[in-house]
Amino acid sequence: MRSVVLQQPSAGAVQRSPFPITAVQLLWTGPAGGLHIGFVREKRSTVWTPVTPGCPCGGDRAADPAASSRHQALVLGDESRVFELRHPQSIDVLSAVVVDTVHGPPRTGLASTGRPTDRGGAAAVEEPFRAFRSLDIVRRADWGAQETKATASRDFSPVQALTVHHTATPANDPDPVRTLRTIHELHAVHNGWGDIGYHFLVDPSGRIYEGRSSGTATPGHNAAGEIVGGFHTAGFNTGNIGIALLGTMTDRPPAAPALRSLTRLLAGLARAHGIDPQAGIMYANPVTGAASRILALDGHGGRTSTECPGARTDMELLRQAVADELGA
Repeated sequence: MRSVVLQQPSAGAVQRSPFPITAVQLLWTGPAGGLHIGFVREKRSTVWTPVTPGCPCGGDRAADPAASSRHQALVLGDESRVFELRHPQSIDVLSAVVVDTVHGPPRTGLASTGRPTDRGGAAAVEEPFRAFRSLDIVRRADWGAQETKATASRDFSPVQALTVHHTATPANDPDPVRTLRTIHELHAVHNGWGDIGYHFLVDPSGRIYEGRSSGTATPGHNAAGEIVGGFHTAGFNTGNIGIALLGTMTDRPPAAPALRSLTRLLAGLARAHGIDPQAGIMYANPVTGAASRILALDGHGGRTSTECPGARTDMELLRQAVADELGA
């Protein structure tokens, strides 16, 4: 795994990478729409692709008046070494991070299209997390997380809420594990969060992945059942479990296997932490001191101003499905 930051890449100028590009993270200000990227390969013309802003996850911090005009997106590459950008003058591209996921640590138990190995992750979980025993959660070692880059300190808090995201990456992603490794690199290193921001991720086939490290046998939790602090919903990170669907749910709903796994995961977490998925709660953030009336289970857009987790992720139906799963 390796990555390089290109500062202030200009429209129309050829951008060159020292290695094959598997993904590019773009950061820009101005309108959300109008930015296009084109990858160039030898003896092939440039194919332009519109860039869609991704999930604006982040840490708990004071409100930034410029945040509404700043956007970030992850675009999958085709292993070419050259790309171009095209956009109107109203857009200012601040940086492009090119990533190569080919040269990373070996995947010890999971091929890109394979099944997770049983490394004892589910079986090792003790009370009150029995619900995890029935879930095949792919552990970090199996999807190839580079633990040397997981530098974040771990602060744990009782769970208050559950939040659903989408990664705004292609729905037809041929290699979700590669994308997951890319997100980890960007979140941990270039965003300065010391690890991936989400606690769990779910790919279109329904496979569930362990996200942010807890340093324990229980994904995301310490021995007391508290959740490690994440970087997924600014202002609502402490005591809030973030689960991201890999893909974009703006024009299409989550794939049926992904929705089923998401429902089971949410139900397991709700049961373990005594959360009513259809209830409203008073969320209290001990880091910022802020208190907000929110739904215990909601999408990212229900907490902050964002389209995440996509217009086609029906949170009302999801809350009902989780409630039905709990009552089954």
